[in-house]
Amino acid sequence: MNRLFLVGFCALIAAAIGGGLWVVGGPHHARLMTQDADRLAALVDWQNRLRCVDRSDALPASLAAAKACPDTVVLHDDLSPYDAITGEPYVYTRLSDHEFEVCASLALDPQEAWETGRLRADMELRAGNVVCLAGTSAPDR
Repeated sequence: MNRLFLVGFCALIAAAIGGGLWVVGGPHHARLMTQDADRLAALVDWQNRLRCVDRSDALPASLAAAKACPDTVVLHDDLSPYDAITGEPYVYTRLSDHEFEVCASLALDPQEAWETGRLRADMELRAGNVVCLAGTSAPDR
């Protein structure tokens, strides 16, 4: 009887652990969430770099040509135009001399990130898992 109780108790514990991993997604899901958070932070960093208020020139042709803002403390001087996980470049679109958009592909469904509040209100969901952040570098805006 005690052995049966012990086996049943162990099965119950195993089911609880398995159910918990199923609900939260497990370590792999958490790793993908962290990677997506890094991508979203990179979009914000690129937006801040590209929309310097002192900028009087036109936007650069590529992210690689974008310089850090003058007269500001640089937190991410090593900001890369490439996704650190996949090696794919962030998609930068120069809409005009002073308007731009920078996009990244997320590993998880962006709708989930939107519903859980990990996306900012100014981030736009696009087809697939693409999230974009727009901005302007014009000094008078």
